[in-house]
Amino acid sequence: MQFLKNSLIVLLALLVITSGCARKPSLIMGDYFIIVKNGTPQCSIVIPENCIPSVKYASEELQKFIKEMSGAELPIITDSSPVQSKEIILGKSKRLEKIDYKIDWENLGEEGYNLLVTKDNIIIAGGEPRGTLYGVYGILDDHLGCRWFTPTVSRIPKMDTIALPAMNEIFIPPLEYREPFTMDGFIDGDWCARNRANGNTCRLEEKHGGKITYYGFVHTFDSLVPPEKYFDTHPEYFSMVDGKRIKERTQLCCTNEEVIQLVIEEVKKRMREHPEAKVFSVSQNDWGNFCQCPKCSELATAEDSQMGPLLYLVNSVARAVRDEFPDKVIDTLAYQWSRKPPKTMRPEPNVIIRLCSIECCFAHPFESCVSKQNRDFVKDVEGWSQICNRLWVWDYVTSFSHYLVPFPNLEVRAPNIRFFVKHNVTGIFEQDTYTTFHGEFNELSAYLNAKLLWDPNYDDKLAISEFVDAFYEDAGPYIMEYLKLIHKPIQKRELHMNIWVGPNGKHITPEMLKQAEIIFDKAENAVADKPEVLERVKVARLSIDYTIMERARKRDMDLKMKNEDPTMIPRAKRFFEIAERNNVTQYRESNGSIADYKKIIEEWLGTTL
Repeated sequence: MQFLKNSLIVLLALLVITSGCARKPSLIMGDYFIIVKNGTPQCSIVIPENCIPSVKYASEELQKFIKEMSGAELPIITDSSPVQSKEIILGKSKRLEKIDYKIDWENLGEEGYNLLVTKDNIIIAGGEPRGTLYGVYGILDDHLGCRWFTPTVSRIPKMDTIALPAMNEIFIPPLEYREPFTMDGFIDGDWCARNRANGNTCRLEEKHGGKITYYGFVHTFDSLVPPEKYFDTHPEYFSMVDGKRIKERTQLCCTNEEVIQLVIEEVKKRMREHPEAKVFSVSQNDWGNFCQCPKCSELATAEDSQMGPLLYLVNSVARAVRDEFPDKVIDTLAYQWSRKPPKTMRPEPNVIIRLCSIECCFAHPFESCVSKQNRDFVKDVEGWSQICNRLWVWDYVTSFSHYLVPFPNLEVRAPNIRFFVKHNVTGIFEQDTYTTFHGEFNELSAYLNAKLLWDPNYDDKLAISEFVDAFYEDAGPYIMEYLKLIHKPIQKRELHMNIWVGPNGKHITPEMLKQAEIIFDKAENAVADKPEVLERVKVARLSIDYTIMERARKRDMDLKMKNEDPTMIPRAKRFFEIAERNNVTQYRESNGSIADYKKIIEEWLGTTL
């Protein structure tokens, strides 16, 4: 795609279209700041003499991409140098003292930024530690058209002259925590920073301004009070189920005061030993068996929710640590049996409730889906939004039983994230394929999630089309046709899709698979002379090969038949060759080794692949 070639008219058109939640409109005042003219630098980048690493890195990133765009290398100087006639001023610079413009640093928080452009200066003043770096990416992405689709595929426009109109823009991200949890994204810190993701698993370093760091990410009861250490001498610390204390797959007795003290001591120890962490998890184990002892049951009944006893424990810990650790917070899950908000109890201000959508239908937006699961979830979101100081969400965007099955939920990402933000959610964890590379459209999924988590009002259709155009090049129109094909069935309100859906899901039909085969044949032919792009198309096709193989294998197993389809062996060979060549190591979340799956397919086909 031809994009922004040496044309100020095209550039200015792009500048006017600035998406932004909490962003003030650009003020076009008739003056322009010229960054580069005819391939020659027109200004310097100024950083504070003793700036933090992320501001220094911001200057290097700005210099790097301006040079990549225009061939011109802007000099980087410190604010102890003489004032230049034209400057791009980054961070909390002494230069700002000489400019009659007030910046509300407190309002910007850790990640917001103020972008001011006049004919003499560009000021990118961001909160610390990440705001100024994000402001630089704001100029490069929002105003100059740079895109970082994957760690290896980007679009950096080429132009001899780079100019910005006068503007005053403030952007404060509506979500304080943004985690697109897929290996194809979080493995690369530069990609995460450029797309302004700040999650716990993102490979972000000090130069990126760090990240939101957890200690004990989730399901921490067993590590806080280990049953193998305490159960034999203190069974009362653990769940009573059907009148008996249990050791295996247990939870904590959340109203036991000795348990509360043990958890407090352990959390304080963790906070002292891990000063880099901001969020400390006190959360239930990943199974049922909540405590049914008289005290826990009485509180659960009074609050009409099993969250009652859990929040009793969590609030006790939060109160005990807040004076010594005012900058740290306690995180707990509202998950399955604890999801429902309590009637009268309220989380302490230093408690994060992380609400999980695991039971839902993911084919339709939460708010408009007619399934009972989604109606109940919406009710719980609304309930928590009214009583919770900090509400975060754990959302799901893949099939965890079948990473490679078609899972058409790209179209619900934007409405769901906007629904959350509308209901006071300030952090979102989007759980995708995370134990392997190249689940179904993982690269696209990671990019789309990152764009929407940073700016929920971003045009999701634009994000998808730009990504597909850049990543699949001449095969892009066919990939878009395929995405439309798999999303069409779920437009039916009565067709629902959970996160364990498999190859025989109702949204997949034999006719769809036949059409998909034709589309992918055309896509491969379109890029046959581009080996790297062709390989990306073949990776996308793994989803169809997997689905066709699994549907046939399941049918043969049910009918106790042997495979009689001569196309299956070459299909299986193609599937495993491409998967192994591209480091696809898992086909499902648990016990899902591709090597083991190959043995299953070989046994079914009666041959060695």
